Amino acid sequence: MPLAPTAAKAPVWIFLGPPGVGKGTYASRVASALGVPHIAAGDLVRQQIKDQTDYGCKAQAIVAKGDLLPDEMILQLLEKRIVDGQAQGELGALLDGFPRTRRQAQMLALIADTQLAVNLSLRPEVLMAKCLGRRICKDCGKNFNVADIMLPASNDQPEVRMPPLNPPDDCREKMEIRSDDNLETVKNRIEVYNSQAKPVEEFFREDGLLRNFEISSGIPETLPRLLQELGPFSYLLAERRAQAARNQLTKQMTWVSEHTQKIMSSSPNGASVQPASVVSQTMGKCTAACSSPVPAAQR
Repeated sequence: MPLAPTAAKAPVWIFLGPPGVGKGTYASRVASALGVPHIAAGDLVRQQIKDQTDYGCKAQAIVAKGDLLPDEMILQLLEKRIVDGQAQGELGALLDGFPRTRRQAQMLALIADTQLAVNLSLRPEVLMAKCLGRRICKDCGKNFNVADIMLPASNDQPEVRMPPLNPPDDCREKMEIRSDDNLETVKNRIEVYNSQAKPVEEFFREDGLLRNFEISSGIPETLPRLLQELGPFSYLLAERRAQAARNQLTKQMTWVSEHTQKIMSSSPNGASVQPASVVSQTMGKCTAACSSPVPAAQR
């Protein structure tokens, strides 16, 4: 069932790409650089599976076969996360792992304002190696990759050099492989993704929102290049942060005005109240009453 449009939709950037391409890795780092949260649809689902909720049990049965979850199941979690974030003052987000179909992209438009879609890609053989090399620390939940990849340039394709992203000593003995990171399941997931990816890319291309980006090296070399590529679009989120700051200032000044009038009207008849004294009293109260500052991620 389609979701009802929200009154004020959160601005989002979307990271597209096949399983294992590094959407989460790069989306989280770009989000940190921009000062907005990173929301991974897969992480939301995996948390439900870990908590063994009714939703999680249904999802586990589906992803264990390498299939994708129905649109409504993903939207249910994603909408709640976005709405909860807005309630806490978040001004935008970077999404990865969603949308994966044109219909999902259309449904996402009902709950969020997509401003940019970044389409990450890797050579097929590299993608498979990275998927099979993924590891997760069962304690801290961080992702690592033990694949050590070196491919020479060929057929107009650039050289690919990707050293492993090894865990620190504290996590080394706590590594585990995701249940869906086996050869047959990975192959199936990539095939399913490829069969649905083109319509999604075309959906965002039609609106002028799609930006393609090929990964050919490790994080230290790729991240600066990616940030430089996306730099011209950062003003979109900056505008929202500036508007939030203006809204906060308006809120504070309205509070000051209202309480100044209250202090003036409550003074004894004929008593003289110095404006400077009133403002001093009022601003002191405003510091406490209006002390819900713009969150750090929005400054």
